[in-house]
Amino acid sequence: MDFSEFVAGGSRAITEGAVLERVRRAPGLVLDPHILSGGFVYDAKARSRLAEIHSDYMRLARKARLPILAFTDTWRCSQCAIDASCFKGRPVNQDNVRFLNELRASLGKGSPIFIGGLVGPSDDAYKPEDALDRRSASDFHRPQILALTSAGIDFLYLATAPNVEEAMGVADAMAETDLPYVISFVIRRTGHVLDGIPIVQAMNRIDADAARPPVGFSINCVHAQVLETALETVAATRPEACRRILTFQANTADAEVEDLDNSEVLVTEPAEDFADRVTRLGRRFGLRILGGCCGTDGEHIEALASKLTGKETLA
Repeated sequence: MDFSEFVAGGSRAITEGAVLERVRRAPGLVLDPHILSGGFVYDAKARSRLAEIHSDYMRLARKARLPILAFTDTWRCSQCAIDASCFKGRPVNQDNVRFLNELRASLGKGSPIFIGGLVGPSDDAYKPEDALDRRSASDFHRPQILALTSAGIDFLYLATAPNVEEAMGVADAMAETDLPYVISFVIRRTGHVLDGIPIVQAMNRIDADAARPPVGFSINCVHAQVLETALETVAATRPEACRRILTFQANTADAEVEDLDNSEVLVTEPAEDFADRVTRLGRRFGLRILGGCCGTDGEHIEALASKLTGKETLA
């Protein structure tokens, strides 16, 4: 079953929880100033820690018998960023895909593990005024998208899109491939993308204008209570629009984006509270794929999987 077939089938799944935020705070590991954790596949200690985190998420999904979406550690690995880093000349995106493919293969047969090629914004995810226009975004992101596509991923995923213009450019570049893709936004409690455009209008524009629309949209890096308030606003006038939101990756800080931007303090919450909120939200609005973002770890995703499967603990 490929990712498009899975989406069309209508079944539930989970995603990984945080990876970057966990390695960012790991003692002895130093992020590259340009590509962050993208170069960790070339360092034995860092690679081992990445493998531990990704494998734990994959294994708990297998125990729960749920499909899982795993993402390459390439959020900041645009070609421009790679060229500015000490990894210039290396196939960073491709090597990150190979790394996750090897981890998946090591687990053998079981519930599906879908690997997404992760693309991030060109600049600060919380500053829409610094984002690219549509044409510039397409040109900027295309090399990374082609690199990820060439290496054997299941789908493409734009995370933390700060505005609709840059998201449109990424959608244009992703639509040029033959892979399914997902566009994910950070939104406010009002139901608006950070550039002030309503999320419904943003999704409609991409669906209408992209040469090939995404298989779905996503919201990530906001708290469940933030999204619940936002979707209450959406559902009041356009309830059918909620069905275009395929995935939600929740963080654990119920705060405004300005308070989270570059914060050194990681606000978290108990795993059971996280799972209760995210599960309730998913059921209320029909969100099929649920997972975690900043502040989450294996305990949060395991608790979420338990709620989704109706089990108190995983066997």
